[in-house]
Amino acid sequence: MSIIRGAAEVSRPSCHTAQTLLDTWIERDLVRIEVFEQMEKFPVLLCPVASIPAFRHGERSWQVEGKKVDYLDSWSYCEWFNLLGMPGAAVPVTQSAEGLPIGVQVVARSREEELVSSVAHVIEEQCSWHRQPPI
Repeated sequence: MSIIRGAAEVSRPSCHTAQTLLDTWIERDLVRIEVFEQMEKFPVLLCPVASIPAFRHGERSWQVEGKKVDYLDSWSYCEWFNLLGMPGAAVPVTQSAEGLPIGVQVVARSREEELVSSVAHVIEEQCSWHRQPPI
């Protein structure tokens, strides 16, 4: 997925014209084609949902390994799949030391929502931590 990192590092104009918007859509489609080709071998991706566990209401930044992580930056794992029009589902699989859920993101190629749902269901059935009563 180095193509995604490279595309993210390209500077963009602050205001789009019709031409820059069209160019951006074309670039997105080229990245999409490349990701879909790579997914022929691996049709489902399991990825982090965020760079942090779930957070408490009102929190907007955190310290992770000595670095500040802002709210929107913590969700960057999801942004690319949304941009590329890929279906995804977040499934809780465990919890942090504070008892907050930590999930996995199930992603597939466009129009493969049923595959995402099936894989998410299997993961949810196998990870029953959220059904355990509190001690």
